[in-house]
Amino acid sequence: MAPKWQELADRLAVQIRRGDFAPGQHLPHIRELVAAGEGSKATVHAAYKALEAKGLVTSSRGHGTIVRPHKPIRLVGKRVVLRDFTREDVDDVLAIIGDDAVTTWLSFDSRDGVQAVTMIEGTMERATQKPRTEFYLGVTKRDDDRVIGFARIGLSGVQAGKLGYAIAAKEWGHGYATDAARTLITYAFKELRLHRVSAAIGPDNAASIAVVQQLGFVREGVLRDHVFTNGQWRDSVLFSVLVHEWRP
Repeated sequence: MAPKWQELADRLAVQIRRGDFAPGQHLPHIRELVAAGEGSKATVHAAYKALEAKGLVTSSRGHGTIVRPHKPIRLVGKRVVLRDFTREDVDDVLAIIGDDAVTTWLSFDSRDGVQAVTMIEGTMERATQKPRTEFYLGVTKRDDDRVIGFARIGLSGVQAGKLGYAIAAKEWGHGYATDAARTLITYAFKELRLHRVSAAIGPDNAASIAVVQQLGFVREGVLRDHVFTNGQWRDSVLFSVLVHEWRP
């Protein structure tokens, strides 16, 4: 069992990453948290020091503990890097979401250039919302910053998230989707403190089903007529993994 200061630090870290505390905002004074029953003065002080070590806050005598400006997310996996989108990613994204070979497996039809711009602008805008409820990240190779896919976890329910991902067709077969999903799920459980991550996948999408099965997801059942895509309703097979089952 983690010490009380660590539990407090972890909980505050989740709130900061989610945007419950805005950049430049002061965290509650130590005596306020002591009065609220969060632990002793030493416990709260240790928690704040842990947040400072993570680079989430700055502390100084006389000025209190202040949330640092948010840095763009960058998650490094074994084969890929996941990062926040920029406007420069539009052409790379269009090559993915405008390709019927890719979108036939997704929950939406192929999109054009205008829709690609709208998608990027939407993800960038939602990334700034407080609290942040969506982590929609571009996938790149470790040695090349061009986007070859995307991975997303949308927060839904109590400590739960919904996973989605796609990789450009020309990059299939190299394990990029598996590594992207593994990296994002690890972040969701470790940093966002989620309890459950689910994925709804088309029943004919054998490659994507293989990805989640390899990652230890459990099949829960079928969502009937779950999405309307490619001119027809499609079922989805629902998979999930819980935090205590996760083996990154």
